Amino acid sequence: MLAVTGGKGGVGKTTTALGLARALADRTDRDSRPVVVDADRDAPDLARTAGLADPTPGVAALAAGDSLTAAGRSDPGDRRVALVPAVRPSVDDLATALARLRGRDRPVIVDCPAGAGRTVGAALRAADRSAVVTTPRPAAVRDAAKSIAVAAELDAPAAWAAITRRSSVPPALRSGLDRPTAAVPSADRPLRRPGAKRSYGRQVDRFVLHNH
Repeated sequence: MLAVTGGKGGVGKTTTALGLARALADRTDRDSRPVVVDADRDAPDLARTAGLADPTPGVAALAAGDSLTAAGRSDPGDRRVALVPAVRPSVDDLATALARLRGRDRPVIVDCPAGAGRTVGAALRAADRSAVVTTPRPAAVRDAAKSIAVAAELDAPAAWAAITRRSSVPPALRSGLDRPTAAVPSADRPLRRPGAKRSYGRQVDRFVLHNH
């Protein structure tokens, strides 16, 4: 289970989670289709970003015992990807839903909220590792470094940092985060732009499948 996290809102965590899942769908078989879970209780935008009209039933239903088929929805952008939206579930519901997904023979990507609150903690405790997303702005990078430290404390070490809105990563930024980095070029609709899609694919090949 991979948590996509970061200190700032609006840096591209949800887009990255979806981009990684769609890239995984190209690289896994039918029985190992990826799942994306929206863990952002306060600003859940997985459904909107994916273009999903109806975000229900989602995380709470999965926590209550519904099957993934019943609680989830197919990603409109790639029907091979299952989405589990958030409709303001409790932290306990989120933790229960993630626990039900652990151990399944399919990759699970958790779209975390910004910061380091209880919800982020629940997601990171469930995850095996994490990816930290940031823009190159100094304030965002400082918060990303804090997210890396929090993830390490909760046993979901950050395997890499995704730097959005950049076609390359400056050496100073890479050394400041002390993690392998990947650049995601700026685009109006990154989930559809070839350059961004290639970046998600490279991240999956290098950091997800290589360490699976």
